Amino acid sequence: MSSDTFANVIQVVATLIALVGLAVSFEFSRRGQKLQQQASADAARQAEESNRAAQAAAQRASAAAALTIDDLTRIADGVERLAAATRASVAGAQAAGAGSGAAPRSAGDPARFESPGLPAAPAWRLERVGGSEYRLTNTGTAPAFDLWVGGAPSLDGPHGVEPGTELPHQASVMFRAAILPTTTDSTITVTWASARGGAERSSWRYPLPEA
Repeated sequence: MSSDTFANVIQVVATLIALVGLAVSFEFSRRGQKLQQQASADAARQAEESNRAAQAAAQRASAAAALTIDDLTRIADGVERLAAATRASVAGAQAAGAGSGAAPRSAGDPARFESPGLPAAPAWRLERVGGSEYRLTNTGTAPAFDLWVGGAPSLDGPHGVEPGTELPHQASVMFRAAILPTTTDSTITVTWASARGGAERSSWRYPLPEA
């Protein structure tokens, strides 16, 4: 083999080695860019999911606050109705005493009137037992008939309460429910009838306890 031929062979081999090195370098670079793009996409997706979860948590808190305001309003209305009934009872007792010629007594005298009692009715307590298990207790003074327990659309559940359940006072019923990362409203709604077969229904709403 002449020196020129040998030199040409060396040049061809060197060129091939350079091309192979360039191809390997390009492949590593391509894979690195792909991995970097995938990592960036994963980070963006995680950030978006975290943002959605934070927004959902804020909406749940807003819904729970609205329920608290609603409960306070109903309590205030109930107190006002009871106060009005008490005033009416006092006025009636005073009028009866005046008509009979009896000596007037102070409005605070317990012998003057009987404070109107609250009607027997169901009342509710919702508590987390553990995991996705919850207990709903009728803490009132009357049974609840035709019980129905439902949840907001973004909530998983509740499951396990048969519609039409009859729940005596001081009795409980268990159900399963879960707050998802995308849950925007964790409200549980309870409806019931005050009499067996009754058409008139009452309702109670409360956010699902998260802890």
